[in-house]
Amino acid sequence: MKLLIDAGNTRVKWALWDGKQLRQQGAVAHADIASLAAPWAALSLDAVLAASVAHDAVRQAIEAAAPLPVQWQRSQAVAFGVRNHYRNVSEQGADRWLAVLGARQRYPAQDVVIASAGTALTVEALTAEGDYLGGLILPGYRLMLASLAQNTANLDRAAGHACAFPQGTEDALASGAIDALCGAMQRLQQRLAAHTGRPPLLLLTGGDAALLQPHLPPDTRMVDNLVLYGLASVADGS
Repeated sequence: MKLLIDAGNTRVKWALWDGKQLRQQGAVAHADIASLAAPWAALSLDAVLAASVAHDAVRQAIEAAAPLPVQWQRSQAVAFGVRNHYRNVSEQGADRWLAVLGARQRYPAQDVVIASAGTALTVEALTAEGDYLGGLILPGYRLMLASLAQNTANLDRAAGHACAFPQGTEDALASGAIDALCGAMQRLQQRLAAHTGRPPLLLLTGGDAALLQPHLPPDTRMVDNLVLYGLASVADGS
């Protein structure tokens, strides 16, 4: 049994991998990582694999709570049938690379766009042949609204509802942020289709996936835990 850990910007998600499926999943805020030490100590584990985009203090807290040495993952140039075309692989966040590997595991030999909607939105392009072409990073929904609130005189207010033609400032805020996020996904989807000559599948994951899904085409696939599935691929070595 392998313990898989995905340390994001606000939460730490974890699961057990038995070689076939994710089991006993959980998630805590950064401040509550220490609470995982006791339940993790009770597990019979072979290894602990993790990825982090959080601060060093979060990594240290995970290492203190983990019952075995943590195998921190990094982006790679080639792995598990995927070729990474990122110009400088060492600067790419491991979560982005692992989400691509997770998508490859779940949807092998398909053209996919992988959108991870959290504190930031990342959008990745992967061909059926296994070429990871690169992707986008932009502020997530709440980060966009916070930026407007902090940097403008009159937009420090709660967002309203997304709609086709906003006729109030609150709705304009919600609609603008959601249109920007969904537009980024669909533009990369269009570019990947033009590149391959095939319509790619759009995969949506992350904490804000449910917020964005109603505003995307109906064939968009909601997929949980892509980073954890990517870690599972590494754990299996396949």
